Amino acid sequence: MVPDRTRARLFDREAERYDRTRPGYPDELVDEVLGPSPGGLSVLDVACGTGIAARAMARRGADVRGVDLNPGMAAIAQRHGIPTEVAAFETWDPAGRTFDRVTCAQAWHWLDPDVSARKIAFLLRPDGRVCLFWNVGRHPGALADALRDTYARALRPDTGLTVGYSTNGASKVTLDFGGVARALAACDGLDEPRTRSFPWVRTYSRDQWLDELLSHSDHTALPPELQQHLFDAIGATIDRFGGTFRMHYVTVLISARRR
Repeated sequence: MVPDRTRARLFDREAERYDRTRPGYPDELVDEVLGPSPGGLSVLDVACGTGIAARAMARRGADVRGVDLNPGMAAIAQRHGIPTEVAAFETWDPAGRTFDRVTCAQAWHWLDPDVSARKIAFLLRPDGRVCLFWNVGRHPGALADALRDTYARALRPDTGLTVGYSTNGASKVTLDFGGVARALAACDGLDEPRTRSFPWVRTYSRDQWLDELLSHSDHTALPPELQQHLFDAIGATIDRFGGTFRMHYVTVLISARRR
């Protein structure tokens, strides 16, 4: 079943902010995705957004093109030199094209996993790879706990916002990576999926973090008054911890090879 994309379409509202504030991906991850000879590799970046991951791969010499649901996001990817078609991936027409890599950065959870996994297996050339990856980040322990309490005070218990970056509190990951691997494993023609993790760190000021939060669909979707109330509370909490923090990221990669 194709998921409800109502919230996914909110990314167009903050497309410029998304491009400006979202973190990239560690060099080690990009090297692992492309392999030792990236020059000339044909890459399709699914749900490419503004092309943050696509540009990192293109800088290595890969021939990268994208497909994305949101025209505003796609326009920014185009502006950065990534040819991008506007479509939902599940219904996108590849027009007979195949690829050495099919990637999806920070977006697979917006897609129908089973339909999309089968389509990717069809798009890959022999010995090509599907590479799906996400940044998962957590605030330092004491700040993570304080922010969790801040959200609890500012919002109803059922609001369901993510406190960190795909985590709530100090360690609870909110994405189901097991389901991703199972969908790939069920595809004929793909080898058993492999999972790797790449740790890295980024420092944020209070204002940088609040700016980035507005690129997250769950925060953008809040009513304006409630959003302002929450953001004032988050800012005050970060100020109590010195006004800056180091976000400890892990980029999780799930990949499988076309037999």
